[in-house]
Amino acid sequence: MSTLSAFILGRVLLALAFAGPGAAHFMASLRQRNHAAAAIGAAEVAAGLALMLGWQLRWLALAAAVFLIVDALVAHAFWNAVPQDQRNQLLHFFKNIALAGAFILLGAVDGQAPAGQ
Repeated sequence: MSTLSAFILGRVLLALAFAGPGAAHFMASLRQRNHAAAAIGAAEVAAGLALMLGWQLRWLALAAAVFLIVDALVAHAFWNAVPQDQRNQLLHFFKNIALAGAFILLGAVDGQAPAGQ
């Protein structure tokens, strides 16, 4: 696999972290007639698609990293979770932190596949 192919595949897979859950959030919010939440889901889908296509990749990747860190701290505060939910919140907390690291790396290459074989 060429470096460019690996870069594009990695970018698309990372973008699924937003497009997939965003689509589910959007559909669930529409069923509940919660238009504000549906708009957030639509924004997540749009961000995922833009990441997949490489549009404004540096800034979008860095914004995604910030979003994931804030979400980890606010929505997955495992230190405040009840004991039966603590492991699940810990898992999601570190998943978000790890994804944030991947998006920071993606932003660091400024949308260009690193030179290599």
